[in-house]
Amino acid sequence: ISLVAIKDPPRPGVSKSIDLCKLAGIRVIMITGDAKATAVAIAKDVNIFDDQDGTTSETRTKAFEGREFFAMPQSRQLEVLKHDNLVICRAEPADKQRLVKMLQSLDEIPAMTGDGVNDAPALQQASIGIAMGISGTEVAKEASDMVLVDDNFSTIVDAVEEGRCIYANMQAFINFL
Repeated sequence: ISLVAIKDPPRPGVSKSIDLCKLAGIRVIMITGDAKATAVAIAKDVNIFDDQDGTTSETRTKAFEGREFFAMPQSRQLEVLKHDNLVICRAEPADKQRLVKMLQSLDEIPAMTGDGVNDAPALQQASIGIAMGISGTEVAKEASDMVLVDDNFSTIVDAVEEGRCIYANMQAFINFL
């Protein structure tokens, strides 16, 4: 008997970027087609969930299969979306659009990343659609507001930091006038 295991590790810097998101007040919602156990393991690896998350119950980890999440009453769905990081696994393309719409109904400003044709509707609907420049399809790139030339999550965090600096400088300049 033999066993072969393959692990696709996260890119360097993703964990740090997730931590920076938390410090900046940005919540990360990972939407994936992966199985729940795989999605939770990845979320822990990249600090979407803290180490203590997931040790007591599935509810605490805030990881849901798409059908499980959307089977809950809408009031409960909205309550879950209001707080903390979240993982939606075994998600279908339409789930992404529903999540974007729900976040917008909560006066959130959702940014959505994607690379495939199936991501295009959610990329277009999101307040900020972000397509992958290397692995992304032309359809995803056309539907998005921004294209990451390096397909790196950390680039998004860097862009937010730069944007906030520019905004603060503009405010200071306007106050000076």
